[in-house]
Amino acid sequence: MERHRILIAFGIAWLTAFVLSWWVYRTSTAPQKRDTVSVVAAAQDLPVGKKISASDLKLIALDRKDFPKGAFVKAADVIDRAVAVPMSASEVVLSGKLAGKGSGEGLTALIAPGGRAVSVQVNEISGVSGFIQPGTRVDVLFTRIFSNGDAATATILQNVKVLAYGRQLDPNAKVDPAARPTVATLLVTQEQAERLVLAEQRGRIQLVLRNALDDEITDSADPVASADLGIDEPRKPQPAVQVRAPAPPPPVSPPPKTDKKESNGHVIRIYRGDKMTEETLQ
Repeated sequence: MERHRILIAFGIAWLTAFVLSWWVYRTSTAPQKRDTVSVVAAAQDLPVGKKISASDLKLIALDRKDFPKGAFVKAADVIDRAVAVPMSASEVVLSGKLAGKGSGEGLTALIAPGGRAVSVQVNEISGVSGFIQPGTRVDVLFTRIFSNGDAATATILQNVKVLAYGRQLDPNAKVDPAARPTVATLLVTQEQAERLVLAEQRGRIQLVLRNALDDEITDSADPVASADLGIDEPRKPQPAVQVRAPAPPPPVSPPPKTDKKESNGHVIRIYRGDKMTEETLQ
């Protein structure tokens, strides 16, 4: 009798475990209702400066809990705005990747309010051998050569954004290695634009590439001159100074000859310049 009860209890436990496992399996594999929301995404690759049209957009579904900050749910809020950061197909369109409303398209769309775009001439050296690309950050060095042959260099701008290199706005676009742009367009303020233009007129400028994560602005230092490099300007030999001999004193006329005869009075000699007269006092 006791054995019979044990078998019944074991059978009930086994059946309960089976039913519980089946319920867990059905619950985990059953389709669950998702809380989704439609967001605006790029229908194709969108380059920098492109003005977005309706054909460039599509709607995709995302879980509401995964809704990214700055996303759009209406395509009308995106149409006619320019792309500020390149986007790939099916990428969610965010407000931080678009230019402001009414900012136009192309380069003008990338200029923030209050900013100015200034183009400077570069070559393979001043353009850091072509490693400067749109979106990179640079410092601007100014070198002036003085009339005496000496020179000095100073940093006049720091952490300046490159908007375009040549006519290229997209940093991810393929560039022909044989084509070497001669112009770099920088995003500056009005005051910085004036300093940059003046520097080009008075000397030479050099772009210095900096790390994208380095946004530190250092205090202006004194210009670096040749003497700071241990190279002093050679001194020109000075012409010998001729020392003139002092002029000889004017000749003194000899006293006039007098008779050797004795006079009864005293003779007084009076000198006036180089002349001498004698007077006899009786």
